[in-house]
Amino acid sequence: MKVSAALFIILLAMFLLVPAAWAHVPIIPEGNENISSAMHISDPGKSWAIYGFLRAEAAQYYSFDVEMGQKIFLSLLKSADRQEMDFHPEMALLGPGAKTSGQLPDHVILPQSAKDFGILAIAGKNASSATYEPFGPSSYIETAVLDTAAPESGRYYVAVYDNATAGHYTLTVGSREEFSFSERITMPIRLISVYLWEGQSLGMILIPYLAAELIAILIFWRGPRRTAFHLAGTLAGFLFLATSASVFTQMVFSLTRAPFDPEVYISLAVAVFHAFLGVTCLRLASGEAGILQRVLLAVIGTTALLAGSGLIMGPVLAIAASVLPSMSGPVLKNASNFA
Repeated sequence: MKVSAALFIILLAMFLLVPAAWAHVPIIPEGNENISSAMHISDPGKSWAIYGFLRAEAAQYYSFDVEMGQKIFLSLLKSADRQEMDFHPEMALLGPGAKTSGQLPDHVILPQSAKDFGILAIAGKNASSATYEPFGPSSYIETAVLDTAAPESGRYYVAVYDNATAGHYTLTVGSREEFSFSERITMPIRLISVYLWEGQSLGMILIPYLAAELIAILIFWRGPRRTAFHLAGTLAGFLFLATSASVFTQMVFSLTRAPFDPEVYISLAVAVFHAFLGVTCLRLASGEAGILQRVLLAVIGTTALLAGSGLIMGPVLAIAASVLPSMSGPVLKNASNFA
């Protein structure tokens, strides 16, 4: 493996990681069907995507603190599932100085302390077609948007509701696109929650990873190199390939709900990137465990960790392979003889 290959990996990582910062940080809410237990958003300027499920004739509540003049950006989306076409979520901004407009349904219940709040109700209206999101990949239908400045400093609330039908919705808050280090690393796990929200089964989501690891173990036991270095590197490589397969299957699933969009090519580029990580990792793990090979495995593992490849375990295994012994130990020898 030449040094130029390592540089190519780093350049591809930069290509992938920059657009990744354009996405929202996904959150799954719980227990917020009363305004007294509203889910609090600590930084409403940062981009968040809250994936909720709304029961019929129910409401869910969110709160955040802003200063006068600070931007308030809210966008309400719904699932592109055709079984939820009759679901029409709406939202309302409640808070000090808010311009009163529209009327809330009876099941949106406000406490006595909110009697002086302004109420800005925003009616939902389904977009003509679903939108394809390339980095998940996923799909959604936009129903309402609010972009305004806070008229006063204080705590504001957002109520999301529907008058008759249950369904899945997404409330996006804020417009400053950024990920913390921990949010970037845990993004693959967060995406699993989003896919479950879309109605997919856990088995469908994890099949690429389970199949990849079974193939990796089979190749390891039947291969000529049965070392800790080779095992960890092989498992890591196939986990990166599984991420590539997962991106492709999610792209196909999303295109069953949304029309074809040129951004599909971004999803394909992301899938190719994960596949490149996997193939490169497998080539390194199948060869001699020299210093250069170990350094490159560490680089691949770190890059994959930041890029969300390998479902966290893949990067950990790649980094571990960079320091694991390349000689067969007693355990691996015994296991090989048994096989």
